[in-house]
Amino acid sequence: MSIQQTLSLYAALADITDQMLAAAKQHDWERLAMLEVECAERIKRADENKCDEPLREPEQKIKYSHLKRILDSDREIRNIIDPWMVRLSDILTNNTANRQMFDTYKQLIRPGR
Repeated sequence: MSIQQTLSLYAALADITDQMLAAAKQHDWERLAMLEVECAERIKRADENKCDEPLREPEQKIKYSHLKRILDSDREIRNIIDPWMVRLSDILTNNTANRQMFDTYKQLIRPGR
């Protein structure tokens, strides 16, 4: 992969993470999931086709700028998703506890079944 292709890839990843952030802000979880898959595929391609040429200072600054955008968007996405994930985990935990309590109660009422 050339330096220009590498920088284009980072720019595309930054654009995708910006779109992911917009989807998270809109609670469009389906779109967010689709974008996550696209992002993962591009990262995989980047890992498979690394650039062998060293980046010069101006190119490093561009790459750094893209990485900063990616990380900033990722942090904001996590700030949106994490509280929701905690609530979901609590719901699932409560459902599991309720199911266990119900199963125990059922055994007490109808032993041997």
